[in-house]
Order: sequence, then C-alpha cells, then structure tokens
Amino acid sequence: MPVTLTSKITERSQTTLPPAVRKVLDLHPGERLGYVIDGDEVRLVNASAAHHEDPALDTFLEFLGNDLQKHRRFVPIPLDAIDRMRQLTTGVAIDHDAEIVGDVGL
Repeated sequence: MPVTLTSKITERSQTTLPPAVRKVLDLHPGERLGYVIDGDEVRLVNASAAHHEDPALDTFLEFLGNDLQKHRRFVPIPLDAIDRMRQLTTGVAIDHDAEIVGDVGL
C-alpha cells in the first residue's frame, strides 16, 4: 500500500528528505537525487545509481506496478537482488536503433 510522507519547503525552496525516503532510495550524503516528471506526478530516484532510461522497460515496469497495486500482491524485491541486477547490466551497450533481425515472438 502506498505511503505518503511529507517535508516542508523552506523560503529557499529547499527540503530535507525523510529518513524513510533516503533508505528506500539508498541515498547517502553527496549523492544525486533525480526527479522523473510524468504529467502532474513526480517520482524520486537515486540518480547516483547506475541507471539507463529505457522507454520499453519503464513502460513495462509501470504496467507491473499498476497491476501489483490493483491486485495487492506487492512483494518488494530484496535490495541485494536489485544490486545484483544493476551489476549484471552496468556497462552493457544497447543500440536502441538497431534493426531487429529474425523472428520475434511475444
């Protein structure tokens, strides 16, 4: 179930991230925070983590997130599994404009 946390914006448009947000995003002092804007919603991400935007993957993950919310079967992925996925995909070169060769089935 989604959790809403709040923080106050100062006169200089600054805020302090709640500890739970820092923990979930594995953010540490000096790291960068990313803001993913989608319509009138903003999603916070750890911009210091090795991350490559992939429209197809982002769409698929959004679909999964919506399905999990709808059916309430959400089971968090363990952080060590996420770290392992990042390790396995860091530095993998992908040519998104390359032509697909051969049969493709879904």
